[in-house]
Amino acid sequence: MISKWLLVGLLFISNGQSLKIDFGKDKSGSDWWVINDGVMGGLSEGNALLTDSSVKFEGYVSLANNGGFASMKSEWTNVDLSAMDTIEIRYKSSGIQLAMTLENHYNWWQPYCKFNLPSTSDTFSTIQFSLKDFDEYRVGRKTGVKISDQQLSEIVRIGFITNEKREGTFDFEVDYFSIQ
Repeated sequence: MISKWLLVGLLFISNGQSLKIDFGKDKSGSDWWVINDGVMGGLSEGNALLTDSSVKFEGYVSLANNGGFASMKSEWTNVDLSAMDTIEIRYKSSGIQLAMTLENHYNWWQPYCKFNLPSTSDTFSTIQFSLKDFDEYRVGRKTGVKISDQQLSEIVRIGFITNEKREGTFDFEVDYFSIQ
């Protein structure tokens, strides 16, 4: 099931050297989407809710009917991250682990890259990591390849996805992320 959520609290700033996405009700924004495994027949549920300074993405992952994921993704865009190398993200999470995703194809079966975000035990944390830490995946399976400069130069969507093939709840709240 694809659910469109207008996240009016999204500020997207990119000057070629940095990009910042800051969530919250008083920010100017763009569209993000909640995409659950219902697009393939699954029964997982994910929902997004704006707070004054963040977006909460929470729900339940079901393995029934070939399910197993919930995701929240930006609208389609074109952004070149190849001149950047570090991501900083302030978030909190509990339950099923989530990953940050970078996509450079419009088709779901094409390779995409993701980075596993450590659980914060429901406490806000700020972490930094390298763009080079993203691993390439194809249809949920790691290819053994790290993200390339070519892939970084052709990003069409950024997102977050549940990252464990198990049933259960997840609670993820993100304040901002910046890429420099």
